[in-house]
Amino acid sequence: MTGAILVTTLAALCAAGIFAAVLMAQRPEEGWGTWLRDTVRAWRREDFTWADEVDEEDAGGLGTLYLMSEPGNAYTTAEELAERLRDIREHAPALPDRGEGRPTEARA
Repeated sequence: MTGAILVTTLAALCAAGIFAAVLMAQRPEEGWGTWLRDTVRAWRREDFTWADEVDEEDAGGLGTLYLMSEPGNAYTTAEELAERLRDIREHAPALPDRGEGRPTEARA
Protein backbone atom coordinates (compact mmCIF):
# COMPACT_ATOMS: atom_id res chain seq x y z
CA MET A 1 0.00 0.00 0.00
CA THR A 2 2.84 2.39 0.79
CA GLY A 3 4.40 1.69 -2.61
CA ALA A 4 1.19 2.59 -4.43
CA ILE A 5 0.94 5.88 -2.53
CA LEU A 6 4.58 6.71 -3.29
CA VAL A 7 4.19 5.92 -6.98
CA THR A 8 1.02 8.01 -7.20
CA THR A 9 2.71 10.90 -5.40
CA LEU A 10 5.73 10.66 -7.70
CA ALA A 11 3.49 10.64 -10.80
CA ALA A 12 1.59 13.69 -9.53
CA LEU A 13 4.85 15.54 -8.85
CA CYS A 14 6.17 14.70 -12.32
CA ALA A 15 2.94 15.95 -13.92
CA ALA A 16 3.09 19.16 -11.87
CA GLY A 17 6.75 19.66 -12.86
CA ILE A 18 5.98 19.26 -16.56
CA PHE A 19 2.99 21.60 -16.24
CA ALA A 20 5.16 24.20 -14.50
CA ALA A 21 7.85 23.93 -17.18
CA VAL A 22 5.28 24.50 -19.94
CA LEU A 23 3.82 27.50 -18.08
CA MET A 24 7.28 29.00 -17.61
CA ALA A 25 8.11 28.54 -21.29
CA GLN A 26 4.84 30.20 -22.40
CA ARG A 27 4.85 32.98 -19.79
CA PRO A 28 3.58 36.34 -21.14
CA GLU A 29 5.86 39.37 -20.78
CA GLU A 30 3.54 41.07 -18.27
CA GLY A 31 3.19 37.94 -16.14
CA TRP A 32 0.37 35.46 -15.60
CA GLY A 33 -1.50 37.58 -13.02
CA THR A 34 -1.74 40.64 -15.25
CA TRP A 35 -2.62 38.49 -18.25
CA LEU A 36 -5.44 36.78 -16.33
CA ARG A 37 -6.85 40.09 -15.02
CA ASP A 38 -6.81 41.63 -18.51
CA THR A 39 -8.42 38.55 -20.01
CA VAL A 40 -11.23 38.49 -17.45
CA ARG A 41 -11.85 42.23 -17.91
CA ALA A 42 -11.99 41.85 -21.69
CA TRP A 43 -14.35 38.89 -21.37
CA ARG A 44 -16.70 40.81 -19.06
CA ARG A 45 -16.84 43.85 -21.40
CA GLU A 46 -17.94 41.73 -24.36
CA ASP A 47 -21.63 41.07 -24.83
CA PHE A 48 -21.68 37.32 -25.34
CA THR A 49 -25.03 35.81 -26.19
CA TRP A 50 -26.08 32.31 -27.10
CA ALA A 51 -27.78 31.88 -30.44
CA ASP A 52 -30.10 28.89 -30.72
CA GLU A 53 -30.40 29.23 -34.47
CA VAL A 54 -27.63 30.33 -36.80
CA ASP A 55 -28.17 31.60 -40.31
CA GLU A 56 -26.39 29.04 -42.47
CA GLU A 57 -25.39 31.69 -45.01
CA ASP A 58 -23.54 33.69 -42.33
CA ALA A 59 -21.87 30.64 -40.84
CA GLY A 60 -20.89 29.13 -44.16
CA GLY A 61 -22.63 25.80 -43.87
CA LEU A 62 -22.04 22.62 -45.79
CA GLY A 63 -22.14 24.38 -49.15
CA THR A 64 -19.12 26.50 -48.24
CA LEU A 65 -17.30 23.47 -46.91
CA TYR A 66 -18.02 21.63 -50.15
CA LEU A 67 -16.73 24.54 -52.24
CA MET A 68 -13.52 24.68 -50.19
CA SER A 69 -12.83 20.96 -50.57
CA GLU A 70 -10.43 19.58 -53.14
CA PRO A 71 -11.85 17.62 -56.04
CA GLY A 72 -11.31 13.89 -56.25
CA ASN A 73 -11.61 10.82 -54.14
CA ALA A 74 -9.73 10.65 -50.87
CA TYR A 75 -9.27 6.89 -51.15
CA THR A 76 -6.54 5.29 -53.25
CA THR A 77 -6.63 1.70 -54.38
CA ALA A 78 -3.57 -0.52 -54.35
CA GLU A 79 -3.54 -0.56 -58.16
CA GLU A 80 -3.53 3.24 -58.36
CA LEU A 81 -0.71 3.43 -55.83
CA ALA A 82 1.36 0.81 -57.70
CA GLU A 83 0.81 2.69 -60.96
CA ARG A 84 1.87 5.98 -59.39
CA LEU A 85 5.03 4.43 -57.91
CA ARG A 86 5.84 2.87 -61.30
CA ASP A 87 5.50 6.31 -62.94
CA ILE A 88 7.78 7.86 -60.35
CA ARG A 89 10.43 5.17 -60.89
CA GLU A 90 10.30 5.65 -64.67
CA HIS A 91 10.64 9.42 -64.53
CA ALA A 92 13.04 9.73 -61.60
CA PRO A 93 16.77 9.96 -62.31
CA ALA A 94 18.83 6.93 -61.39
CA LEU A 95 20.11 6.98 -57.83
CA PRO A 96 23.85 6.67 -57.19
CA ASP A 97 24.95 3.27 -55.91
CA ARG A 98 26.02 3.37 -52.28
CA GLY A 99 26.74 -0.34 -52.11
CA GLU A 100 23.84 -1.05 -49.77
CA GLY A 101 20.45 -2.62 -50.31
CA ARG A 102 19.04 -3.35 -53.75
CA PRO A 103 20.94 -2.37 -56.88
CA THR A 104 19.79 0.87 -58.43
CA GLU A 105 18.49 1.35 -61.98
CA ALA A 106 21.99 2.40 -63.13
CA ARG A 107 23.60 -0.92 -62.04
CA ALA A 108 20.86 -3.20 -63.29
